[in-house]
Amino acid sequence: MTNRDEDGLSMSSGILRRILENAGLDQAVVFTLLTKASQAVAGAVTLILIAKFFAPETQGFYYTFSSLLALQAFVELGLYVVIVNVTSREWSKLSIEASGNVTGDAAALSRLASLARFIAKWYTGVSFLFIFGVGIAGHVFFSQSQAAGVAWQGPWWTVVALAAVQLWLMPILSLLEGCNQVVTLNRFRLGQTLAEAFTMWALLAGGAGLWVAAGAQAARVAAVLMFLLRRYRGFFLSLLASEGQERIHWRQEIWPMQWRLALQGSVNYLMFSLFTPVMFHYHGPVVAGRMGMTLQIVGMIQSMALAWVQTKVPRFGMLVARRHYAELDRIWWRASKLSVGFAVAGSFAVWLAVLILDELGVGFASRMLGPMPTALFLAAYGLMHISYCHSAYLRAHAREPFLVLGVSGGVLIGSLVFLLGRGYGPTGAAAAFMALAALFVVPISTVIWMRRRVEWQRG
Repeated sequence: MTNRDEDGLSMSSGILRRILENAGLDQAVVFTLLTKASQAVAGAVTLILIAKFFAPETQGFYYTFSSLLALQAFVELGLYVVIVNVTSREWSKLSIEASGNVTGDAAALSRLASLARFIAKWYTGVSFLFIFGVGIAGHVFFSQSQAAGVAWQGPWWTVVALAAVQLWLMPILSLLEGCNQVVTLNRFRLGQTLAEAFTMWALLAGGAGLWVAAGAQAARVAAVLMFLLRRYRGFFLSLLASEGQERIHWRQEIWPMQWRLALQGSVNYLMFSLFTPVMFHYHGPVVAGRMGMTLQIVGMIQSMALAWVQTKVPRFGMLVARRHYAELDRIWWRASKLSVGFAVAGSFAVWLAVLILDELGVGFASRMLGPMPTALFLAAYGLMHISYCHSAYLRAHAREPFLVLGVSGGVLIGSLVFLLGRGYGPTGAAAAFMALAALFVVPISTVIWMRRRVEWQRG
């Protein structure tokens, strides 16, 4: 290769690098977007197969399964969010050796080990509570349905049992995320997404009915177990072998933030997960299925948009611990602008696709909500996206300033979704959500962020 060719390649790589930097596409974001994109593509294929192989009533049961599993917020009590923030502050003094062992400050290592032991015990109890509490509640709820011919009992209890195992594993991944293993975790999630998708497609094509939900949970759990045993066995063995006396004290260091998140997480169920059960109960499984499919598509866009912010959360915590506030502000502002921009562009693209499918009378459109309620949901989720960016910034300080807003907003949205959804169906529920997001949640969230940012940095 000549010097001119080498110079050309160097110039091209430099231009590409600058483009990626301007777009905020570091390695963590790239893998997160790849994961989210693969989830979106796999999800799109899954939606088509669900519409093809599921009867409308079965589709309603399938999506209501997912909504009821979100009741884990009432037993998990928000600890997994606290884990990421608390862990990142300790990890600022630690690192991983080439052998996979944890090394660094002895006190920080001891405190991190004490946190790992605590969450193992906590989530063991939570998982059993989830099986009995959510399992029985779901059984009673579905027993009231008038839909005949849908075999839901066996699939429901199997899904609940597997979801309990997934719940127990969730804080372990949160611990790794707080230890800044974001790139590795997103590589894993990419593979997990594909494994789950192929499992679902095979079961859908094989006519497995609602057992598809159980198969998806089984694939998800198996992927996590294999990943932890192969990649992080040494990490956890060295962590738990720590003999230090330093401890993270739950009552003083975790509970003050956790109880606020627990209360807020519980009412978040009313804010984000109540739509499909309300439609199921008052309008039947067919309408619930349309609601569930639409919300899955809307959720895909918001999930991809969050990649720019979510991947920075451990770094936010480390910068707060070191009091590098100027760097924190610079990274957060840039990530948030890119995140919100993607959410707006993606939402418009989804709404345009729904409008075109509806106008053309494509059969698949009958399995989703119409253009108006879809537009309202996209607008509401986009507005709530701004509030998430605020919370990611402030929670990096290991504090939870959104308690009153979260509780009041959740109760108001849940109440209006129940009242308007019962009488006016999906459009009424979507309008209630969008109005309260625009007029109540986001304005107050912005004021809280502005005030607490100044107060805490000065303090």
